[in-house]
Amino acid sequence: MRRLAAVLLAAVIVGSGCATVDSVKEAKGQGVKRTFRQPYDLVYQAAVNAATRRKLELVEQDPAAGRIVASSGASWTSLGERIAVFVTRASDRSTAVEIVSKPVGGAITFPPDWPSLLFGDIESELAEARKPR
Repeated sequence: MRRLAAVLLAAVIVGSGCATVDSVKEAKGQGVKRTFRQPYDLVYQAAVNAATRRKLELVEQDPAAGRIVASSGASWTSLGERIAVFVTRASDRSTAVEIVSKPVGGAITFPPDWPSLLFGDIESELAEARKPR
């Protein structure tokens, strides 16, 4: 009986920290933010390309709402993460991006620094787009 109670308690603790698609979408304002001096459409597409480059599963793409939700799978250091990218028009030539990453499992994990990785990839995409052809 005690063993069963311990297993159930462990399951509740692990499950209580699990990020869902909805919970990561509701975390807007809690992420890492950066502003790019590029138009909205270009930055949004660069964010989609960055997620694809990192082999993230695109769960949701909503250009009108400025939202991308992605998921990473389990690895040696993590049970996976849910990642939301919020893209907002700051002005005609300036676009704000916020990235929120939440672990799927509530247990001790060491996920990649998704905001740093994705911001680096977005910057690379935008630099490539600025090159004269």
